[in-house]
Amino acid sequence: MAHQLTRRGLFRAVSATDTSSAALRDDRHFALIGASCLETRGTCCRRCTDSCDVSAIRFRPMGGGRAIALLDQEACTGCGDCLPVCPVNAIELVSKDRAALVAGLVGETSGVPKQ
Repeated sequence: MAHQLTRRGLFRAVSATDTSSAALRDDRHFALIGASCLETRGTCCRRCTDSCDVSAIRFRPMGGGRAIALLDQEACTGCGDCLPVCPVNAIELVSKDRAALVAGLVGETSGVPKQ
């Protein structure tokens, strides 16, 4: 069985003992799409969607030819295949711990009570 030459494909080749999708997940990281995404500025790109094997990235139309990127954090494997295809480097891999910390800080500073 031939493997694609990607980070995920390299991992599959090295870790041939367990090729289940659960073994390929990096549960500590997920992609974060920043405000510099071209879609929010009205330029159609969506390269990240094409590179995501698990379809974790979608776009919701906002009107005026713009769209907002939506990431399904449960589906994101943290593989990083979306990083090199972004022409403006709007995507980064972040740890889930860091994202939870930032979300907690944003909740505290916005005056919204924690639940």
